[in-house]
Amino acid sequence: MYQYLAKKAPFRVTAVTLLMLAGISDISASGLTLAEAEQLALKNDHSLLAIKARSESMSELSVAAGRLPDPQVKLGFANLPTDTFNFGQEAMTQAVIGIRQTFQRGQTRALTSERINESVARNNAEAEDRQEKVLLAVREEFTRIYLHQKRRHILEQSVLVFRDLAEITRDYYATGRAHQQDVVQAQLELSRVEERLVRIGQQEDEARARLAGWIDADAYRELDPDWPQLSQPQSEQEIIDKLLDHPRLRAWNHEITRSRKTEDIARQAYKPGFAVDLAYGARSGQNLDGSNRSDMLSVFLTMDVPLFTKNRQDRVLASSIANTSATEFARDDIYRSMKAAVHEHSATLARQQERLALYEEYLLPQAAFNAETAFAAYQDAIGDLTTLMRARIGEYELKLSHADLQADETLTRARLHYLQGEHS
Repeated sequence: MYQYLAKKAPFRVTAVTLLMLAGISDISASGLTLAEAEQLALKNDHSLLAIKARSESMSELSVAAGRLPDPQVKLGFANLPTDTFNFGQEAMTQAVIGIRQTFQRGQTRALTSERINESVARNNAEAEDRQEKVLLAVREEFTRIYLHQKRRHILEQSVLVFRDLAEITRDYYATGRAHQQDVVQAQLELSRVEERLVRIGQQEDEARARLAGWIDADAYRELDPDWPQLSQPQSEQEIIDKLLDHPRLRAWNHEITRSRKTEDIARQAYKPGFAVDLAYGARSGQNLDGSNRSDMLSVFLTMDVPLFTKNRQDRVLASSIANTSATEFARDDIYRSMKAAVHEHSATLARQQERLALYEEYLLPQAAFNAETAFAAYQDAIGDLTTLMRARIGEYELKLSHADLQADETLTRARLHYLQGEHS
């Protein structure tokens, strides 16, 4: 019996090991790719569509704001006698038709149109930033799904390994080679891995649900078998040098310019506004000499006189200047936080890539060798089950940590790509 088990056990463990090295091979090759998920998210994002619609609305409004107000038409009677209401009785009585055109103070119309155009530019920059944020969110959830799938695959193979060890231990116990405690310990470790596998499944379901918030039912499709790849971000200094051109900061720069246009509009209030009235008065009846009364033409110019500015114009201008300062401070604070994020993520990415190299060159091969050596020692009755279990647990824990590190490195790349402000 012992010889049979001794021959059978290496075969089982070798088969399981080959499965573990095979990677995630059960995912359809025609599955959902990261690029496809990104396009679906951008297409379905209603917030982005709303920003674009608002920008179109403001573009139309800027044209209207630069035009003169509609003229006013005046119709009526002037100097109509109240004793008889006879239109031809008095020489002063007229049927009047007139037109009135107002002109806003200074360059108010042009500045108002320019201010709305700055709002359009701000909205366009916000739309670009929204695209980058959507891409970042999709990349994060997509990577997490891949992570959970890889962790699930590792744990599924670990279940096979520990199930095999539990069976071998029971066989050894039946032949007197192992203690009952060994059987219990093997079964306990198997149960722990199975519980962890269920938890990983829950986390994957949660990640897919979050991704579905961006791409709907496509989030539940099988994924492409390859780990999502993002290009290496630019260097830390290159990102910082171009940071002021990031869509998020450009939006704030346009908001600052818009606020300065509001200041300029407030300064126009110190200038007079004008209105021109043109009226034509028709008269009936005759003069004393029997001739027809002549019609009358009237022209008036009305002008605002801003004399008392202390509690009106001065206050409005001071408020506009203070609002511009507040907007500049907010922009500077966001720039500082984004710059700090570049420093943080760049340093993190460099360390993560160093750690990945250590895992792939040393830790994973050494853990696999240690597990095989511990199994061979247990098989030859040199080592005990506790050592073997520790070696197997250490092996799959390192594989899980390696998967976590791969995901973290991909997420860091995604965050740096967002700070670059470029699709990649």
